[in-house]
Amino acid sequence: MFVNRAKDVGVISRTEALEWGVTGPNLRATGLAFDVRRDDPYLVYDQLAFDVPIEHAGDAWARTLVRRAELQQSTHILRQIVERLPGVAGPIRAPIPNPLAWRVPAGETYVKAECTRGEYAYYLVTDGSQYIRRIHVRGPSYTHAVALMERLAVGTNIADIAGLMVSLHTYPPEIER
Repeated sequence: MFVNRAKDVGVISRTEALEWGVTGPNLRATGLAFDVRRDDPYLVYDQLAFDVPIEHAGDAWARTLVRRAELQQSTHILRQIVERLPGVAGPIRAPIPNPLAWRVPAGETYVKAECTRGEYAYYLVTDGSQYIRRIHVRGPSYTHAVALMERLAVGTNIADIAGLMVSLHTYPPEIER
């Protein structure tokens, strides 16, 4: 059973983070350099050079430092992308097909991506028609705000709960599914 002590308020160990399904900056603040963009690349991330910032303390300050370093890495990534854009004069227009006319092939798929809060994942099932038969979205806020907050709030002063929740970078609308 997890018992939070006053001196350990908001601290997540690497083992606990892995057991609880923590992702993104909250996981990297425990010393584990895992980033979906690097470890399971999609789009052009395998062609870009970037670091995965980590901290080791697992507390709110470590989470803040990771997010700050990630802002710098995002700027570095954007500069690389802009440098690779072809020289085009005038506005760029990318036509978008009519989503009402899409025919999605029958089957199922699981796709994940890195967002600012952690790993975002979509699971879709289709029957080959224009309708998706099943969709499940997994955002990191559910794990971070419900499972993690539930454990970290034990023994925490009520005045510290809001700051703890902000340090976990939870997004309440993402939780309501």
